[in-house]
Amino acid sequence: MGENTNTTGGLKVARLEVFDPRYQQRPNVDRIIILITDGVPTYDNDTLLDEVARIKRMGIRIVGLGVTNKVILHVHVSSAVVV
Repeated sequence: MGENTNTTGGLKVARLEVFDPRYQQRPNVDRIIILITDGVPTYDNDTLLDEVARIKRMGIRIVGLGVTNKVILHVHVSSAVVV
């Protein structure tokens, strides 16, 4: 698989671009990020937990899908599946 896994960056883009309040999300619809990863975060991983906390404070649920046996999702997501 790849050498770099920028989980923090991907989550930050989702928070700032997809869930930006300017885009007027539909009311009464669950807000979910589906995180697909092939491994352990390797870039900006020192700020990952802070980013996850920001997202969760916005009421957004993170569902993780790991695609290798090198994945560690339990700390970061609301639900996880490793395939």
